[in-house]
Amino acid sequence: MDETGDVADDLMALVAVVEAGGFSAASQRFGIPVSRLSRRISGLEKRLNVSLIVRNSRRFKVTDIGQRMYAHGANIRAEAQRALSAARDSLGEASGTLRISCPIALSAMLVGPLAIDFSLRHPRVAITLDATDGRPSAFSDPVDLLIRPSVKPLRDSSLVMRKLADVPYVLVASPKVRDALPGAMLPAQLQGCPAIGWTFMPHAARWWLSHAHEGDAEIDVRVQFTSDSLLQIREAALAGLGVAQLPASMCTADFEARRLSLIAPGWTPPPISLLALYPSRRDLTIAGRLFLDELCEAASVLGKPGQGNAFLES
Repeated sequence: MDETGDVADDLMALVAVVEAGGFSAASQRFGIPVSRLSRRISGLEKRLNVSLIVRNSRRFKVTDIGQRMYAHGANIRAEAQRALSAARDSLGEASGTLRISCPIALSAMLVGPLAIDFSLRHPRVAITLDATDGRPSAFSDPVDLLIRPSVKPLRDSSLVMRKLADVPYVLVASPKVRDALPGAMLPAQLQGCPAIGWTFMPHAARWWLSHAHEGDAEIDVRVQFTSDSLLQIREAALAGLGVAQLPASMCTADFEARRLSLIAPGWTPPPISLLALYPSRRDLTIAGRLFLDELCEAASVLGKPGQGNAFLES
């Protein structure tokens, strides 16, 4: 094998170790002996005359040059996967790999079940679903589809955006909190009320509300609890910590069971757009295009309050 092939294999070992967070973890995850991984990375360090990973019994740290070499390795892997997928696409059927990243709760309630059903119908497609808290990792793997909520248009021109749904939000609270509020029919009556913040929004304690006939209003609330997860925000609302902004479709069962009540009916927070992002249409394999079309159809329920429970989070 020539030097280029050796370097490519060494880079793949680096990618495996960085993504797993350690040599032992990479060995267990990918089925490669620790000794081989260590030998590969040590050889690459010697060839480059740099330190890629600082490791001892108590510390594992990727150096700056290690991070850059990891990025190169991840790109090489992605290109190889695209080449294989393109060859398989020439056969005219869904096959190859499909990597999807989306928020944790959305994975559990929508994307995950769809991916499982898709895998059953397309056994030649290997799907990897990465459920995240919405924050990009320093070592995030290249993905084919990135599913994200957004309150404003994304400006990254390198990505193609497809809107899956505009998700309506409502103000909700437990019956105990609702009964403690003075009517809770108008935004002015919510000034200073106990509330639950969502870190995805620009300001946890300042809320913007709209009414179809009354216009817009801005209120300041007293945040009792803040989270980056809508699942936790819902739990906090059920526990009586304050008023929360939640997807309307998420609250259907809680309204029916009288666990949550609608606050200031008719006044709503801004809807959240659910977006699918991908490098370009030509980079999507047949599997990616089919899955995206099915996801768009399945996500349409999120824009229809009262038709099932759907969860989003950043």
